[in-house]
Amino acid sequence: MNDSTQNQLVADLSRDLILKVAPQEAPLFRAHSEAYFKDPQAALRSQVGRDEKLGFGAGEAVTFLTPIVLAIMIEVVKFLSEEVKKSVKRESTSLLIEMAKGMFKRFRPTATKDDKTSLLLTSEQLTQVRTLAFEKACQLKLSENQAALLADSVVGSLALSPT
Repeated sequence: MNDSTQNQLVADLSRDLILKVAPQEAPLFRAHSEAYFKDPQAALRSQVGRDEKLGFGAGEAVTFLTPIVLAIMIEVVKFLSEEVKKSVKRESTSLLIEMAKGMFKRFRPTATKDDKTSLLLTSEQLTQVRTLAFEKACQLKLSENQAALLADSVVGSLALSPT
């Protein structure tokens, strides 16, 4: 998967997640994601330990989740891509991308049993995805509760096996 394709997939999936866990960030999502893809370290550095206060309202510290969600989704997409590669080593790159996309509900509006590009994750793989997302969120200084909520949301966005 080339960088622009991966970045677009990560941005699409991250936007969906932000709409669920931090909808107030939706208007700034594009600007934050563009800044993140230009310089991920700087975007994340500006979030870790941030104590800025807004000039209005209750004066609470503001931490944007968008760069954190993007960082987590990059790791998740890389993991899922590797899982797909393991199961279909001889397939073309375009099929791999379609299969990775098929793991997310967003790209599976009408899945059928005959759909050969849809892969469903095992409970072991879902556990690995949750652990990966949780650990990355903790590494990026989210509280354990926030990290758990975010990790659960990532797993919830994946297509689950009906069994």
